[in-house]
Amino acid sequence: MDSLVHTSSRLKVASLFSGCGVLDYGLTQAGHEIILQTESDDAAREVLAARFQGICQPRDAGMVEVLPADTDLLAASVVSAELEGSWRESWSKDSVASKLKQVLRLMKSSPRTPWVLIEASSALLESDGDGVPIICDLVSEFERLGYRWAHRTVAPAAFGVPDVKPRVVLVGSKHGDPRDVLLTEDAGAIAPFDAPGPDQAQAFVFNRQTDGRVRVFSDFVEGFNPAGASCVLVPGGGLTALEVHDAERLQGLPPGWTLTSRPPAIGTPVDNAPRWNALAASMGCVPAMQWIGARLANPYKLKASAESGVPFESPITVPWPPCAYNVGQGRCAAPVSPFPRATPGNAPPVLGAFVTPPSVGGHSSGSEVVTKETALDCVKALRAAGWQPPPQLIAVEVAAEAAIAAAAAAAA
Repeated sequence: MDSLVHTSSRLKVASLFSGCGVLDYGLTQAGHEIILQTESDDAAREVLAARFQGICQPRDAGMVEVLPADTDLLAASVVSAELEGSWRESWSKDSVASKLKQVLRLMKSSPRTPWVLIEASSALLESDGDGVPIICDLVSEFERLGYRWAHRTVAPAAFGVPDVKPRVVLVGSKHGDPRDVLLTEDAGAIAPFDAPGPDQAQAFVFNRQTDGRVRVFSDFVEGFNPAGASCVLVPGGGLTALEVHDAERLQGLPPGWTLTSRPPAIGTPVDNAPRWNALAASMGCVPAMQWIGARLANPYKLKASAESGVPFESPITVPWPPCAYNVGQGRCAAPVSPFPRATPGNAPPVLGAFVTPPSVGGHSSGSEVVTKETALDCVKALRAAGWQPPPQLIAVEVAAEAAIAAAAAAAA
């Protein structure tokens, strides 16, 4: 192992696949400095140029041959990347495996980089086309390069964001114990709460998925796909388009983060597509990254228990555990929950108190109009989820079906 020890609490970070800067913003909130960013999406690059000025921002990670000599932390977010093919056969440079191989290439070309941080979707733990989880091949490469590693799943709900879908966070170190960064805090299972019943008024968020389906969420989202066709229905209100600033807040960003030009005059039509595209390039969680950044600022403050680990029976384990590590004595699983910290107030955040209620008149200035087709999809999604649509949504359904029937009759 490299004996290099980093003593400063302010790390210099090289960020790959930066999206609109969710991971990077979280790390800067913990006091770290971003010195390099790569991103190919044009809308996300506009946000990076506005929010991280004066930083080298090549379009493609392949353009970076070696990391800056003063890099303390190599960070990469591949949450939004495609999961296709296998580790050995990935058909797209935008796939998870291809992006992770770029991380490994720079770890090899810059071997004195002391820390590595990777954020990915929980699908990284699932078997790929060869029946082996991608995480298995990834940590094998970490071991070959002399890095100790640890990973766990982390749910944004632990940090005040109403999203309970966990993502994988992996930390590698040349000199420290990554367990001390990731595994020293655990709040256990999510706190119980009395969820409203099907007959009680509550807020709903309708989220258009990448395959075109509409998912309905009532108390929490389970992975929000940033899409302009998403809608919100609050008690006593109509069906309105979900505001972009609420989608920003679902990633822990401050409202307006993706706004890169002067806001238009009230009443002026607004094209929010670039803002939605920028959010889709990240799909991260700022407070989770701020928590990890704070732990990396003082990685030796807390010590993880070495007695809780359970050794792997085989180096290739299916299913792969949500939390595992190897610090030189072999691979082990650890019984750690996706909730490093208790939610604020010891109660999980819920969508009803999170999304912005519509203004008088049913929508805010600049909001997109909900089409009849989208409204019908929302009604169908509610019924499919076992909920009875409220009267105002049934009225929309009746009117939309009548309009569609009239159009079909006129065309006949």
